[in-house]
Amino acid sequence: MIITIDGPAGSGKSTVAEVLAKKLGFYHFNSGSLYRAISAYLIDNGVFSISNENFSEKIEKCDIKVEFINNFQHVYVNNIDYSKKLRDIKVSELTPQFSVHPTLRNIVDKCQKEFTMNHNIVIDGRDIGSFVLPNAEIKFYLDCDVNERARRRYKELKNRGESVSLEEIKRKIEVRDEFDRNKTIAPLKIPKGAVIIDSSRLSIDEVVDKMLKTINSFSKF
Repeated sequence: MIITIDGPAGSGKSTVAEVLAKKLGFYHFNSGSLYRAISAYLIDNGVFSISNENFSEKIEKCDIKVEFINNFQHVYVNNIDYSKKLRDIKVSELTPQFSVHPTLRNIVDKCQKEFTMNHNIVIDGRDIGSFVLPNAEIKFYLDCDVNERARRRYKELKNRGESVSLEEIKRKIEVRDEFDRNKTIAPLKIPKGAVIIDSSRLSIDEVVDKMLKTINSFSKF
């Protein structure tokens, strides 16, 4: 069974997907990790822009693989495990730029489709139910007010001891939303047939409970 969770940046997709997958005994497949891993690989090879003359050469030689070890998703690019570099600042900055390239998207999409053929998974992203896996059995769209998304991110960064501005975080989220919704290839949108859940005033457990009720209503499950 394939369960997709799409939604804007900071809506809680990955956290909810992880909890939901554990409750179901499924794998939690984080699609964003694949894009981040390839971005880390490009950065390691001195590529910091799509316009870099070495970009196409590096992408064409890029082999990506996903493996779960003790229920943790490892992402390998050319047999190198990039899982610990996925949240590096530079990776976060460049991933949106790299992820719109058609060749890179094809590599990621192929990996996702191949993995989902043989596993029960909960997979989250911004275009999974709408473009990558439109035939998934169950699709969710997790929405959230931009102010709440900014507040959550602010709290997370403050807890890490980082000096941040709530207004700046909100501005960056709004810029990312605009970018995601207006991409030429696979823009962020509500997938056809998706169950929409607004998490603005819900806890993680409350969101997961809503999803479980939907999943349990399907006789196939």
